[in-house]
Amino acid sequence: MSASNKLSSCLEDSVAFHTQDASAAGDVPRYTGTMQAMHWITATQLFCAYLAAWMIDSAANPAQGARLVMLHRSFGVTILLLATIRIVIRRRSRIPPLPPSLPTIQRLAARANALLLYGLLIVQPLLGLIASMLHGDRIVLFGSSALPSWLPPDKSLAHRIFQLHGWTALTLLALIGMHIAAALYHHFVRRDAVLAGMLPGVRPLTIPANIRP
Repeated sequence: MSASNKLSSCLEDSVAFHTQDASAAGDVPRYTGTMQAMHWITATQLFCAYLAAWMIDSAANPAQGARLVMLHRSFGVTILLLATIRIVIRRRSRIPPLPPSLPTIQRLAARANALLLYGLLIVQPLLGLIASMLHGDRIVLFGSSALPSWLPPDKSLAHRIFQLHGWTALTLLALIGMHIAAALYHHFVRRDAVLAGMLPGVRPLTIPANIRP
C-alpha cells in the first residue's frame, strides 16, 4: 500500500471513530438529571454518616463525641428522607435498561442489589431512630431542630436494636461495595453504558473494532 493510501485509510478510520464516538455519547441511555443528583447527594450523605460513626469511639472528649452522634443521626435522617423521595421519583421516571447482552444471573444480581440497597436505605436509619428514642436520647438535627419522641423508653430493647443497627450497617456497606464494583466492571471490563448513565458527560469506553490495537 502506498503512503497516500495509508494516510487516506488512517483519516477514514479517524473520521469513523469520532463519528461513532459522538453518536454513542448522544445515544447513552441516562438517568434523569434529578435522579443523578439524588444519587450522588445520597452517596455523600452515606459517606458522612459512616465517617461520623467511625469517629465517635475516638472522640477527644464527651462533648466532641456528642457532636459526632448528633451529626451521625442527622445524616441518617437525611438519608431516610432522600431514599423515600428517590423511590417516588424512580417510580415516575424512565429507568435506563440494562445491556441486552448482560447474562441473566447478572441481571438478577443487579435487581436484587438495587432492591436491597433501597430497602436498607429506609430500614437502617429507621432502626437508628427507633433505638435512640427507646434509649431516651434527644434527637437534634444538625444542632437546630429536635425531633419529637413517640416511643416510651426501653433501654433493654434499645440495646438489641442498636446491635441490629450495627449489623445492618455492615450489610449496607457490603452492598454499596458490590454496587461500586459492579459499576466499575461495567465501565472498564464490559465497556457498556451502565455507569455512564449515572454520570453526566461520561460516555462508555467502547472502541470501534476497526481501530482497536
